[in-house]
Amino acid sequence: MRKDQSTNEFEFDLYDDYSDTHSFTTRICCFILTAPKYFLTRAKAINETWAPRCDRYFFVSEYMEDMMTSEQLNITRHLPIAPLKELNVGYSHLTQKSTLSFIHAYENYLNDYEWFVKADDDTYMVVENLKTFLSEQNASEPITFGYNFKVNMSVHFILVSKGYHSGGAAYVLSREAVRRFYEAHRNSDPKCRKDGGAEDVEIAKCLRKTGVYPGRSLDKQNRELFHPLPFVDHFYGSVPNWLEKNAENPLKIYYDCCGDQTISFHYIPPEGQYLMDFLIYST
Repeated sequence: MRKDQSTNEFEFDLYDDYSDTHSFTTRICCFILTAPKYFLTRAKAINETWAPRCDRYFFVSEYMEDMMTSEQLNITRHLPIAPLKELNVGYSHLTQKSTLSFIHAYENYLNDYEWFVKADDDTYMVVENLKTFLSEQNASEPITFGYNFKVNMSVHFILVSKGYHSGGAAYVLSREAVRRFYEAHRNSDPKCRKDGGAEDVEIAKCLRKTGVYPGRSLDKQNRELFHPLPFVDHFYGSVPNWLEKNAENPLKIYYDCCGDQTISFHYIPPEGQYLMDFLIYST
């Protein structure tokens, strides 16, 4: 991220040089957690903006036909919804959604994609920048990438070996990480909850048990690439105390808050999805 002195506007670089062979070999599959009540707003916006830039993507949602409006049912014809059975209803079951997403990825797409992304339905992602970042990583390593929290997230009394990623900022599992995650669940590892708890924490606990570790998710100037808040909050430093205390890396503001190859922001409403997409791709 930088400031164009001639126009006084902020700019993010968009790296989409498809002459680079990495662009052809870095394949990602994206899973976006949502719910029927957000089909017409959040899911629709993501479906019309960044999600189609993934090599393949799915919305992960419970499906309650008898409780959905005709408009909600109609839009499901246009949303690629993952065929996951018997999902529990409610925000408290995000762990189940993510777990079943990665199991589904292993069973159906492990050889088709190198990287597997989990995002929320209020996450905005610059997919080209994600691919560029991942093109320099090794999908055969047991590694993940995202916004890193410290080992001790004291505000929630959470202890996760080597820390964990913010779920809302999106996080990425390598092919090898997905394989180990699947094996742990197949073997009913007690560290791997199938549901309940804080989703991003529980996924991390299971991954650590299998030797998967969080990677360095910064650019060469040590600026963050994944962001758990909207851009404006990071830029001006308007962050909650829990983030300031528990971020793994020192928080930076203004032009150092976000790398030129920034990948994601969280808490982006539907209108914000369209606005960011327009500013990045149409200006």
